[in-house]
Amino acid sequence: MKIFIKVAPRDYSRLRGYIPAESPAYEAMEKATRLDYSLDGVLFAGYSIPCDEEQARIILEIAKRCCPEIASEIEHAMARAEHV
Repeated sequence: MKIFIKVAPRDYSRLRGYIPAESPAYEAMEKATRLDYSLDGVLFAGYSIPCDEEQARIILEIAKRCCPEIASEIEHAMARAEHV
């Protein structure tokens, strides 16, 4: 199952700083792509992190510690992937 976690640039930087190179989630962070698009005139800049279920769980646990305000978005991304 492929999960795409979308985060703002500052949250991506914070998460990346907490994920060690030996973690399975590190590879997912390295494969993240930069997103820049406009929706109804509002510019969104961020990153899309493609990951599997194990990587997403690790990212979620780290987010709960370093940036808890995005944990619910990660949970929603995981839930959406389960229903596809």
